[in-house]
Amino acid sequence: MVSEFDVFYIIATKGELKIVDIVDALNKETEEYQNIFNNVIKLEKQGYVKRNGTVKIVHSKKSVSLFNLISFCMNNGLNYNLLFKKSMLEFLNIVKRKEFFTINDANIHAATFKSYVELLNRYGFLLIVSRKPLKCKLLRNHFLIDLLRFFGYSIEFYTPKNSSMIKQITKEFKTYKRRQREGYTVRKDLENIREASFIHTSLSLEGNPITLPETQKLILDEIVPEKYKLSQIEEVTNYKKAIDLMIENAKRKIKLTLPLILDYHRLAMAAIKEAGKTRAQNVIIKNNPNFRTSDWQDIPEKLADLLGEYNNYMKKKKDMEEVIKFASYFHNEFQRIHPFIDGNSRISRLLLFYILRGEGIPVLELPLGYFDIYLDFTKRSVKRDDDSFRYLIEEIIFMNLKGVNSAYL
Repeated sequence: MVSEFDVFYIIATKGELKIVDIVDALNKETEEYQNIFNNVIKLEKQGYVKRNGTVKIVHSKKSVSLFNLISFCMNNGLNYNLLFKKSMLEFLNIVKRKEFFTINDANIHAATFKSYVELLNRYGFLLIVSRKPLKCKLLRNHFLIDLLRFFGYSIEFYTPKNSSMIKQITKEFKTYKRRQREGYTVRKDLENIREASFIHTSLSLEGNPITLPETQKLILDEIVPEKYKLSQIEEVTNYKKAIDLMIENAKRKIKLTLPLILDYHRLAMAAIKEAGKTRAQNVIIKNNPNFRTSDWQDIPEKLADLLGEYNNYMKKKKDMEEVIKFASYFHNEFQRIHPFIDGNSRISRLLLFYILRGEGIPVLELPLGYFDIYLDFTKRSVKRDDDSFRYLIEEIIFMNLKGVNSAYL
């Protein structure tokens, strides 16, 4: 059934409409007319719309906030009607108070608890730490904070603690390796979906406006969205070429070298003239003077030192903790060297996944709920914190492994 949020979004995106036009825009039959009319009345009472023969949005801080929340959901393939439900909001309001929670903390019916946990996990807002008992962690994300604030709830989250997940990762990785030996395979279409999701995530962090559904259609079905600039489309297709090469090279265990890094950059940033070249000028991170990048004259030496550390790392026999510690460090060091005029962060993420996948760890997603935490430890950071960043990467790896293991045939 059409909700008031559906009606609001149609009016906000289509402009001033008659009720019958709203019915048509929602692709509904005339039988829905009364329900849609009732939702218009509800929106009018709440101050979102105004009627005068036609219906139009009342421009206010409240209507802008609602539009932004719904737009975020649309851009990321989320069902806002489920997330905006009163019972869901009350659930979020309770479980955000404790870093790790179980059903005993939620005061909710078991079936509802499970359905909300599964939905939030699928959307990337929640980490399932264990199944028996069902133990979870709600991720602190600007969307959830804005959502709770909009509907009048407290926005105070738990205080996070750095907690290692090496034991859980090792267990999930053993399951992954065992299933490989037993002949189980992950569906290729799922791997393609994960790749599309990562490309969308990585580029959206850099300001690319193409939505997740549109990215999936572009990559999986070769359907080009019409409303974007050619440069924005090319950002997606070019980054896919770099990611495809990364996946293939990691599978073949090709050693990381400076020419290979430059090749990844050349593919990903093909639209700029500096693609595949280190920068010859100094740069600053927009809106964050605390993030210090290397002087351009020091870049060759610093990259040589970092690759020297990589070569030493590759000679060692490593356990899971050492692999994650080095991969996380490599990402942070590379991003702070900032060797390119543009595209440093997307290449940093690519190289992080390259090192992990080279060790057989099937990481190919940066879940939506980790966006803010990731940025807080990278481009938005006031002070470098490799330890906290490593714990974040542990959670992301754990979430990836659980997702892959649940998808085996």
